Amino acid sequence: MPGPVAASSWLPQDPLLALVFQAGLAIIACSLLMLLTVFALRMRLLARQRSERFYEARWKPLLAECVFGVPGRLPEVPRAMRYTFLKLWNYHHESLVGAARSNLEILAGRMHIEQVARDLMNSGNLRERLIGVVTLGHLGDRTHWHELRALVSDRSPMLSLAAARALLDIDAAATLAWLVTVMAAREDWPLARVVAMLSEVGPDRSTQPLIAATEAASRGEGGKREVVRLLRMMEVAHTERVAPLAGRIARESAEPEVIAAALRHAQDPRDLDAVRALARHDQWFVRLAALRVLGRIGETADRVLLVELLGDKHWWVRYHAARALITLPGARLDDLDKVRATLTDRFAADMLGEAIAEARS
Repeated sequence: MPGPVAASSWLPQDPLLALVFQAGLAIIACSLLMLLTVFALRMRLLARQRSERFYEARWKPLLAECVFGVPGRLPEVPRAMRYTFLKLWNYHHESLVGAARSNLEILAGRMHIEQVARDLMNSGNLRERLIGVVTLGHLGDRTHWHELRALVSDRSPMLSLAAARALLDIDAAATLAWLVTVMAAREDWPLARVVAMLSEVGPDRSTQPLIAATEAASRGEGGKREVVRLLRMMEVAHTERVAPLAGRIARESAEPEVIAAALRHAQDPRDLDAVRALARHDQWFVRLAALRVLGRIGETADRVLLVELLGDKHWWVRYHAARALITLPGARLDDLDKVRATLTDRFAADMLGEAIAEARS
């Protein structure tokens, strides 16, 4: 009679085939486990979204009442829904102005939202820390001023930028002198976001800190890249106040990037001699920046220089030379037609012809 079947008789007898078979079973098991995990996570996400929609439907009418007054009934916020409520509260705070915004802040005070925001700011979750920082800024809470200032140095660009914005919301006047130097040094902060923040502060408050920081950086206290960033940030400042500093930097700097950034703000006719010299600079982007200045404040005598630059090897330089010719004081399109007829460079003639056609259309 045959003996009992060995427990491992279902495995291939060849050791290599047995190993492959066992590996296949392990892969199948792992795949099933991954499917179950994904399914569980999906169910958890759907359940959370349903819960968020449920509470948002109850909170939105109460927050909307702040347009007319402070609601008599406070929203109920479960611990798991704190982030969702703060996100909704901040959205309404940024959408409303005046008394309606003040009512939202009174409501937040009655609900002790500042404590919730502090707890989230000190959590380990980046999303919760961000909403906590933003909320403290909107509440104008100075209690954690030093913690917010420390967060400006955080390695996370998102968190540090949010902390900077919160400080500006709380007290821009006390923050700007220091913060603009940080803005210049933090190249991981998008320049467009920085400029938008300064625009919200307004030119009256941002102009002097920007001038002071740029003067210090241009004297050697900051690197070339910091000076360039500061000059670009000056787009939000009062032009007439930054123009003298920009003109001096354009005249004295040896760095092409710094010169080009400074020329964006040049407005003083007394800088024209320096601008004319820079229109022949080795770097094409410096020539381009100089031509833009000549297009703003150039004189009739600059026609010869501009006609010469119509033959530049860079398309953008030719383009702005042609546009500057159109905007010179006393420029007449008929006279420019005659100038175009004398040009032997086909590219220069075509560019000036296009500019004249656009001016006539």
